[in-house]
Amino acid sequence: MVPLTLDPAVLLSNDGSTSSLRQIARVETIATDAWHGVSSAGVTAEWRDEFQESSDATPSLDDPEVPVHRGSAFVPYSFEVEQDAVNFIMELQRLLVDAAVQLSDTAYTVGSGNGEPRGFITALAAAAGTVPLIDPTTAETLTAADPYKVQNALAPRFQANARWAANLSIINELRQHETTNGALKFPSLQDNPPMLLGRPMHEQSNMDGAYSASVTADNYVLAYGDFSQFLIVDRIGATIERVDHLFGASRRPTGERGALLWWRTGSDVLVPNAFRLLNIETAS
Repeated sequence: MVPLTLDPAVLLSNDGSTSSLRQIARVETIATDAWHGVSSAGVTAEWRDEFQESSDATPSLDDPEVPVHRGSAFVPYSFEVEQDAVNFIMELQRLLVDAAVQLSDTAYTVGSGNGEPRGFITALAAAAGTVPLIDPTTAETLTAADPYKVQNALAPRFQANARWAANLSIINELRQHETTNGALKFPSLQDNPPMLLGRPMHEQSNMDGAYSASVTADNYVLAYGDFSQFLIVDRIGATIERVDHLFGASRRPTGERGALLWWRTGSDVLVPNAFRLLNIETAS
């Protein structure tokens, strides 16, 4: 006999993800299908004696390109649901946007670059021949010496704007490191926002959060670098569209509509040398 109270808000129950890449990376908006830039290792200066001819210091140039890829999410719904459900369209839009954020955040971290944005972890792992991946001080183990080793390996040019990124599980593991007297080795990781060795620490849930000596794998657990050298590109025109009629196998209306969200985005590391990545390689 008690009247039913129904809250029309849809409660999201998936695991979701945590990412601050859009806050710390370089983000550009374009009106074409790709972002094009120019990079260079720079010019080498020199000392010269009186009347000594200068050397040719013409720099070599590179042309990094970051294409955009289309992401989409589609939800069909009946005419009746559209008429009867309270705040249905508004709640559906919220769900679609959340789906786009989850898909994009994953790609910005570990995307392959084939049909989707290239994640910064993917790009750095691929550049291992030219940019060192840092091995742990103790094989198959994360120790308190490792953050120092990673930070020391980064070139001076990129230190001033450098930041850390790691899964929360790895951050919490570092938080538990203590001296023999029981003092925390990284007390600033307890702060809000957390800091590690004088640089901000950012939680990236799509990074590796565990490693096991019983499994043969690369485990990229701790990233450090100047994230302004990681580019996220947004193509103007992210759209939520209503598809007015859906059709059945006989090409007649089924009494359904559809909501389609589509957007175009891309990402890639512009200067791999601006980063260092701790790889805890394990072998079964």
